[in-house]
Amino acid sequence: MIMTNLGPNPDSTGSRETPRHKTPLWVKGFLVVAAVLVVTFAVIHLSGGGMVMNHTP
Repeated sequence: MIMTNLGPNPDSTGSRETPRHKTPLWVKGFLVVAAVLVVTFAVIHLSGGGMVMNHTP
């Protein structure tokens, strides 16, 4: 699974290694939204569609 390559997994590394777990919920939400936007952007460009492709002849 490629998700494990993005960073340390709290379930596998253990919460004892990171006692200062102060990541706000809005940060996680922002990362999720950013990931969705990046994936959507990539899919639109790979499929050759989207309004951003209108400038190409």
